[in-house]
Amino acid sequence: MVISKSSYYLMDTYLDNRIEELELDQIPPVIGCLISKKNGISIATFEIFNNAIKQFLHKDNENGDSFELDLIPMFTSALKLYSEALNVRDLPRIEINGSNIKLHIMFYFEKFTVTFFLNPSTDFERLENPVNDYLHNFFEEFMFDLCDVNKISSNEFIDSLEKLGWYWLLELNNSYISSQ
Repeated sequence: MVISKSSYYLMDTYLDNRIEELELDQIPPVIGCLISKKNGISIATFEIFNNAIKQFLHKDNENGDSFELDLIPMFTSALKLYSEALNVRDLPRIEINGSNIKLHIMFYFEKFTVTFFLNPSTDFERLENPVNDYLHNFFEEFMFDLCDVNKISSNEFIDSLEKLGWYWLLELNNSYISSQ
């Protein structure tokens, strides 16, 4: 692995379980993303390290309530369906901005939803072209497999996708950080 600012954070800070000590500028631009079917069924989770999304969502959460990550794609699916019921046309994305995290939700090929978990200071416009290029190629390459119930039920297949996603997130973060 190439040592970079993103991978340095990964090795030095995150793996030491010191997430609660991180300042906003130490959190990587992209923490992870969830890929799901349009109906809210989870397919794969790409994260900068194992359980990164949950850990960042729980950062500074005093009551420490746990939740199921698989509920998020169902929520985003409901948002999309509700917007359609309201006759909102051609909705390419939804963005939710908080002081601790930003969610950027994108819809692909009328079949898939990708929910990004970002540092709240991340300017997604700077990521939009590389993200669209990668995801377009990803969905074209794996479209048949992602629509096959047996494939998406295979731990081996999902693990291979998530490993590809991990490498991509490191590259994406490194690119974003080096362009600042």
